[in-house]
Amino acid sequence: MSSKHHKKNHPPKKPVQQPVRVTKPKSIWAILIKVMVVVIIITGAVCYTDSKDWFAPDDSNNHTQRKWNAYYKFTKDQDVDIVLVGNSHLYTGINPTNLSCALGANCFILAAPGTYLTDAYYCLKEAIAVCKPKIAIVETYAIRDYQSHELVDGALSDEFQSFYARRNVSQKLSSTPVLFTSDHYLAAWSNTIRNHNFIFTNREQIKKNTQPQKSKDDGKLYLGRFVSFTTGMADSTLRKYDIPGAASIVDGNDFSISDEAKEYIKKTVDLCRENDIELIFLTLPMYHRHIQNYDVWKSRLNEDLSPYNPKWLDMQSPYDYDAFVPECFENTVRANQHMTYLGSLVATYKLAHFIRANFSEKLPNKSMDNKWNNLFYGEEGYFENYSPRTSDTTNILLFQDIVLPNMTIKEIDVIRKTENDLLLVKINKDNVLDLHKKKVQLVVEASFNGQHFITGVEVG
Repeated sequence: MSSKHHKKNHPPKKPVQQPVRVTKPKSIWAILIKVMVVVIIITGAVCYTDSKDWFAPDDSNNHTQRKWNAYYKFTKDQDVDIVLVGNSHLYTGINPTNLSCALGANCFILAAPGTYLTDAYYCLKEAIAVCKPKIAIVETYAIRDYQSHELVDGALSDEFQSFYARRNVSQKLSSTPVLFTSDHYLAAWSNTIRNHNFIFTNREQIKKNTQPQKSKDDGKLYLGRFVSFTTGMADSTLRKYDIPGAASIVDGNDFSISDEAKEYIKKTVDLCRENDIELIFLTLPMYHRHIQNYDVWKSRLNEDLSPYNPKWLDMQSPYDYDAFVPECFENTVRANQHMTYLGSLVATYKLAHFIRANFSEKLPNKSMDNKWNNLFYGEEGYFENYSPRTSDTTNILLFQDIVLPNMTIKEIDVIRKTENDLLLVKINKDNVLDLHKKKVQLVVEASFNGQHFITGVEVG
């Protein structure tokens, strides 16, 4: 018996299929969230470093920032009666403390080096928002042929500095597209973005910025003055004007005004009218031999100012040859010539006289107010305009109302100074002939260190 094995025919085994994992595309929201997280981290880092000023440039000479800090601090306790805006010609050419003392008012300069009228307009606008003055003064050297969007290098850096120093966020937002092109927006708002290259080029500055900083507020009254030049033009410099081609004389024929400048003349006028503020355009001088064909310059400027019938004090023309002597100007023949400390005093008192003559009713005299006197007592220019207090044993009123045959001396004061005391002689100019280029001779009898002497003192 045989047996047969029968094999069952089984169907072939199918390969086991692994489950296919399908990668779902990330939703647009997930991508946006990640992008937003990255942006928030970067923004937070930038804001933090900006708040710490780690990437701030060397600000030891940043008087633009100092002006705005002082302005906000000053206006917490008192009003500002006169605000002055412009560029370096203004803050070297006008002394705000002397102007305040001469007028019995509060005067403040908000000016930035190298800037133009558009920037001055926004500075004035923010100043008004903080404290509305009675008078606004705009220096005309800022009215030139310029385009804010075309500024480069140093001029752009000056614009950044002025913009960064301002505080009003909404006004800065509105002025950003006017002052800068879109590729400069972030740089205008952030020191970190603007100076991020410090990581490679200026680590010493970053190291300095991360150290504890001493407060730059010394508690002294500061109204925006910046003394740049204390000595006038030397004879060797003056002789250069006699050499053809040796001096960079400014030619009025080259002067022109851009459409942007014309637009912001109108905006400045409108801004002051809307706020019931008297507007003065001020032209500070350069040495008379430094400019040729100024009549052309003045005519072109007048063409754009005259439609608004403004008050315009032009110290370049007519030029006061007796007052604006070479000692009043920076010792340079470069085109951009500034005024010295002496020149600023001459210009300041001419401006004070102009304001009194035109706006005496508009401007309140605070000189009888105790708060104002306590603020300005002993400050620069105070004793030239007011007498020392009888209780003051440092600054002394010696004599009053000395009647002489040809003049009356109002008073003689001794004012204490760091190096030499000042003998201040005040003469009533109402009953005396012109004293220009003349001197007053005093005979002084005094005792010093136990010695008695009599000497002559010549007073300029």
